[in-house]
Amino acid sequence: MSQGKGKKSLPSLSDLIERFSQEDVIAVMEKEYQSAPTKLIPSSLIDDTSYIKDVVVPENTIDAFAAGLKEKGFYNPLVVRSLGDRYELILGRKRFLGAKKAGILSLPCVIVNVGDEEELLMLLADTRDQRDTNVIELGLICLSLKEKFGYTQQTLADLTHQSRSQITNILRIMKLPASIRDDICLGTLSYGHAKALASLSGREVEECAKKIKAERLSVRDAEALVRAGKKLIAPKQEKALLSKYPSASEVSIQAKSVTFRFHNPKEKEKFVLKLLKSKNR
Repeated sequence: MSQGKGKKSLPSLSDLIERFSQEDVIAVMEKEYQSAPTKLIPSSLIDDTSYIKDVVVPENTIDAFAAGLKEKGFYNPLVVRSLGDRYELILGRKRFLGAKKAGILSLPCVIVNVGDEEELLMLLADTRDQRDTNVIELGLICLSLKEKFGYTQQTLADLTHQSRSQITNILRIMKLPASIRDDICLGTLSYGHAKALASLSGREVEECAKKIKAERLSVRDAEALVRAGKKLIAPKQEKALLSKYPSASEVSIQAKSVTFRFHNPKEKEKFVLKLLKSKNR
């Protein structure tokens, strides 16, 4: 499609992937931003990064950044983009939260002109290259790229320098309750604990998470707890299904399938008819 004279053409997906899959891309960008013109922007006009604003940062980390900024000031400007008469933070979230805690009213910023997709890729590279990568932060960014821009798990794996199976695990963890994701951010639960919990659902997740924290279980012990929980859950679910479909003589629940058995073809036909009626309601 023609872009029109004087308009900057949008980068292609392959261009973005090539740029943001490189190591230390954010470090290179930050060097560029150090020499770029900065603008002092009132902190009241800057909104937290929309894609990861729900990621909890430990209070002691925010306090450490607040103390450092009070003592030494900003060593790097924040990177923001303009949205109407306000600004959205892109890079420098811990400094931003520390500055708010310290009561600093005006913050040095570099304003960049990027769209949602490039903002997400900047966040992804920044999170990926941190020494203490926050798996919840990484997961939220990957989920947004997948749902909003159709990125495949393989593309996300290439961008994050991880295997496709690791990306699958990270995306599964995003389905855990918010309280458990907060525990992972705060270090109360580990990535290994989260992987084990992600195979459960409903109240069982919360109950297992409480036990893991209360007893300070290792990842191996947490995995054993989850396996034991599944063995207890399955019979209850099987009993409930037999009650709902009495024409079945037996039901077996596996990880990826549910199998019904019948005494005779007539009972099987009753089951199928009841199932079809419930689907058509």
